[in-house]
Amino acid sequence: MPEAENQYCIIRMRKVKMTALKASQIHNERLTDRHSNPDIDTDRSDQNVVFFRTENLTEDVKRRVADIQSRQKRKIRCDAPVAIEYMITASPEAMARLSAEERERYFAECLSFVEARHGTRNRLSAVLHLDETTPHLHVLVFPEREGKLDAKSFFKLPALTAMQDEFAVKVGRQFGLERGVRLTELLEKGEKPHRHQSVAVYKAKKLKETERKLAELEQTTADLAAVEAITPKKGVLSSRVSVTPEEFETLSGQAKAYVVTKETLAKRSKSLIAREQAVSRKEALLDSSEALREQNKTLSVENSLLRDRESSEKAKNTELRAKLRKFDDYEETKRLLKDTQTALAEANSQLAKEKEEHEKTKGKLQAQAERFEAVVRGARALVKYLYQKFDSKKKVLCEVTLQEFANFLEKIPNSQQQTKNKAVEQKRVPER
Repeated sequence: MPEAENQYCIIRMRKVKMTALKASQIHNERLTDRHSNPDIDTDRSDQNVVFFRTENLTEDVKRRVADIQSRQKRKIRCDAPVAIEYMITASPEAMARLSAEERERYFAECLSFVEARHGTRNRLSAVLHLDETTPHLHVLVFPEREGKLDAKSFFKLPALTAMQDEFAVKVGRQFGLERGVRLTELLEKGEKPHRHQSVAVYKAKKLKETERKLAELEQTTADLAAVEAITPKKGVLSSRVSVTPEEFETLSGQAKAYVVTKETLAKRSKSLIAREQAVSRKEALLDSSEALREQNKTLSVENSLLRDRESSEKAKNTELRAKLRKFDDYEETKRLLKDTQTALAEANSQLAKEKEEHEKTKGKLQAQAERFEAVVRGARALVKYLYQKFDSKKKVLCEVTLQEFANFLEKIPNSQQQTKNKAVEQKRVPER
């Protein structure tokens, strides 16, 4: 009959970074048969229940992070937590008390509780492990809040306290389970807060406790073996303890029973030694993992610095390329300007030649025009002169002597020169 005490509901959270996401998926979904936890019974792994999962967890989370990054200016850190993993169970005594149907309903309520906190859109995977000593539920969620990647807000002390209170009321109370001791109550009593131990540390302590009990049983067995070696001697006084045949039979039977117990304990001792070796290997791996984690942090910082430097170099390179493009544009413009100047010089030369030919042609035309005007003026003067000599009554031209015609011709050049002088005077008059 399980004890009435230790009837607690248990919910824990931890941050998961991108580098640990794949390892968490492998462990939760049992994607390998090689496990560091010796309590995992691989023969019962097929009994585990997968409520839901993402086919490619890492790629899905990367896509969600990139989507958030595209909607904000602040750069998301490369070592920022990209998931929150819940581990939900109850104390072993409570789990032993609940029936299979009640356990199924309990974990369904636990899953609904997590979905209500984060929304179904942010759930990544949920797996119920039944192949270990105590059934427990692993739930991975994406820590998005108000459109931002914000795992930190879920791990603040007020938020954690509120979560524990709410979980005990909404889930634990339905199954007669209680909340664990509050941190404020421990502090008021002057006690140190309980810290969650890692699996390796917890199992190492349990192993040492088991070894202590085993040593006590072995000592008891050795004492009983010494008792079994007692040979009673009737009626003979000696320094050894004498017992009756009935007492001897009883002690002999108990010794034989403890021999069997000793063999069983020897087998368990071998199993415990194997477990201890496994725990030692795991502790070594954890130490190595911690060292690698620290090295990874250092490399992450160096990588971040290199990325910033690369970004700065890219910016400088982009600026230099822009300047080179401007310089190329300037050289092209300079070349076009030179070609334009050459074409303009050629056009000016051609224009000067055409202007010179135009001036020559203009001079010729002007000379011809002047001669033509002189001829026209002469013809007009001749007609006017002849008209003056015309006898309208007789309707015949009067006779003109040679002397008169010669005098007329002498007047024509003077008239032409007077016309030229008059044109020059008109050019000198300023325009109004």
